[in-house]
Amino acid sequence: MTPLQNTLDTQTRPGKLFKSLDDDNLLCTVCGDLCKLRPSQRGVCKVRFNSDGTLLVPWQYVAGFQNDPIEKKPFFHALPGSRALSFGMLGCDFRCAYCQN
Repeated sequence: MTPLQNTLDTQTRPGKLFKSLDDDNLLCTVCGDLCKLRPSQRGVCKVRFNSDGTLLVPWQYVAGFQNDPIEKKPFFHALPGSRALSFGMLGCDFRCAYCQN
């Protein structure tokens, strides 16, 4: 395990978007990949993982943020000419059909 991964693993908390399967296995329902996770296994995103039957998810950190023009967002017609704060966490698998990025 890398030092960055160790650091990020301390910034987690139990998640809510999962279904329990048999034993300590679970199904992560955060994205369309629907990862089936055995204990200690990570999802496609590499930041959500099964810790003895509990899905641990990222918490209390931001990987990147930027102040963008509102026209770049899907709600550009709300306040034309204003700015919108964009932020995100690590763990994107770049495959969600609904993502604007």
